[in-house]
Amino acid sequence: MTRLLKRSVLIVDDNRTNLALMDMLVRKLPGCTTQLYSDPVALAAALDTIEFDIAVFDFQMPGLDGISLTRRVRAVPRLADKPIVIVTVDHDSDVKQSALAAGAVEFLHKPIEPVEFRTRIANLARLSDAERSLSSQREWIWNKHRTTAGGARIDEEEIIAIVARAAGYKDRETPMHASRVACYCAIIAHHMGQDEEACAAIRLAAPLHDIGKVGLKDEVLQKRGFLTREERRHMTEHTRIGHAILSSSSSPVLSLAAEIALNHHERWDGAGYPNGLRGHEIPLPGRIAAVADVFDALTSVRSYKGAWTINNAMNYLQEHAGEQFDPACVAAFQNAKEEVAAVMTSMSDQAIDQETDAA
Repeated sequence: MTRLLKRSVLIVDDNRTNLALMDMLVRKLPGCTTQLYSDPVALAAALDTIEFDIAVFDFQMPGLDGISLTRRVRAVPRLADKPIVIVTVDHDSDVKQSALAAGAVEFLHKPIEPVEFRTRIANLARLSDAERSLSSQREWIWNKHRTTAGGARIDEEEIIAIVARAAGYKDRETPMHASRVACYCAIIAHHMGQDEEACAAIRLAAPLHDIGKVGLKDEVLQKRGFLTREERRHMTEHTRIGHAILSSSSSPVLSLAAEIALNHHERWDGAGYPNGLRGHEIPLPGRIAAVADVFDALTSVRSYKGAWTINNAMNYLQEHAGEQFDPACVAAFQNAKEEVAAVMTSMSDQAIDQETDAA
């Protein structure tokens, strides 16, 4: 029998009724315990000694609001990667952006909806379990596999390619999807005026944009046909899972990959996920990857569709610029049509299949 991990959920709210409600909802989740504070200042003073796996902070509190408290927590190295949820009655997009910039990973509104609250905390608890397991594996990969048994150094790019390829075996994406998306991202970045170092970094990081799918249920990820509402909701969690897997690394490339994993399904109009960011609230790497990812999906064969032509896919991007996509990213991509076509030809799935057959 698998041993149930214990996760401690820290809850801070000056309203004792809300505190009691969240306490009750969390304690109903298997393996979850709670630590309760009604005074954020008292918690801030105890950060040197406190331990937790997940935190839930009210936004409007006397003495120290939830965003300021999040910044205090993030300044403590051993707590810097713990998931933090901000709960508030405020629907202002500036407040949401400030909370996310401070390091919050979830943003929920009052009055608390019990089913949604429990679901979000349960998802974060699973991510916490995964991160505990993955952290040791990740360090082992970086520290041990950078050198082979024969002493030859394996570079960061090769390791990332191996990890991305391994993740792809669980998904039904085409074999070269991750690699093509990475090339398209670098092309867009270049035509948006990014320097050579930035273009190289995004090309290296982008293959891991869907790494979070390793944490999804097989029956959902590999389902043919339409997904139910709950299945679609589960599918969106791959962005958060990917971010959780990658974000605690000290590698700048993996930090960039974490940012891309989290944001590549956000939309310019704010209707995307996981955080409903809008326009320039979405980090540029995420906006770039959104264009590259959709273009490759359109121009690739899927079980439910044929491959679109490059012209039809480019027209789709143009029609949805300013709605789904950053118009500047779309324009940059269209200006590089010849480069894009070259990638499609040299990295086509058919070419890879032929090479495999020949081998």
